[in-house]
Amino acid sequence: MNKSTAFSVFLMVGLIGVMAFFPESAFAQVIGGGFESKMQGLTTKLITVILPLVSVLGLVYAVILALTGDGGAKTRIIMVIVCSVVGFMAPHIISWFQSAAGQ
Repeated sequence: MNKSTAFSVFLMVGLIGVMAFFPESAFAQVIGGGFESKMQGLTTKLITVILPLVSVLGLVYAVILALTGDGGAKTRIIMVIVCSVVGFMAPHIISWFQSAAGQ
């Protein structure tokens, strides 16, 4: 058995051992909250911070392309504006889907 295979076997045995003796880690439920609350926090951060930030950066990029005289800048600006509207409306769209699903 070469070193690479031995390392892989050792890694798999160690991972299975950790999951067997610490089941909370195996199910991604660590101290301080459950998996669902962590995913809800991540989703909220993604929707309220990341999407609007990417939208604004996309608008800045499209305007810079337009100022430099890029031929496809008009199409990019329109696409970025449409995506920005969707990005800024994402919290409302998601809450609408959740209310329609009964949550």
